[in-house]
Amino acid sequence: MPVQRPTPKAHQTRPVRFLQYLFHEEWTAKIYGICQDDERPGETLLQCAREITRLTLPTPGITEERYALAFVIIHQARLFNTITIDWWERDNELRHRVFRAWPEAPLAFEEITASGEAACVWELRILAFEREAWIKHVLQKSPGPDWEGYVNEQLNEEA
Repeated sequence: MPVQRPTPKAHQTRPVRFLQYLFHEEWTAKIYGICQDDERPGETLLQCAREITRLTLPTPGITEERYALAFVIIHQARLFNTITIDWWERDNELRHRVFRAWPEAPLAFEEITASGEAACVWELRILAFEREAWIKHVLQKSPGPDWEGYVNEQLNEEA
């Protein structure tokens, strides 16, 4: 017997943009923005993401298993804003932290990583891009990874 499922809304593209780098202690983080109604997230949201990232990235940044390379996704949407912070460890593993703020308090971010909410279709595009960049510049170049090549690989598209 067929199962009755709800009909999802049709996909609409959103701009996915590399915004800037964040250099913090040993860390280099690429910051991306996704925005539902504009070309890029606002400066206040960007400042908030930089501060949350500084507080979230582990120290030390460089260990036997950690590379001090990360990427951050700021997603400004009508339903809620999210900030995700990801960094590479143990050759091929990605650490993932998620923060959310509701429209009535758009900068009051709470960590929701333990909720199981991970990423939407637009955020997944950045995750897939960063995976490919990591494989191309780091894993396939070992034992001589192209760290600069990875850091300079950026995504800018309508997704």
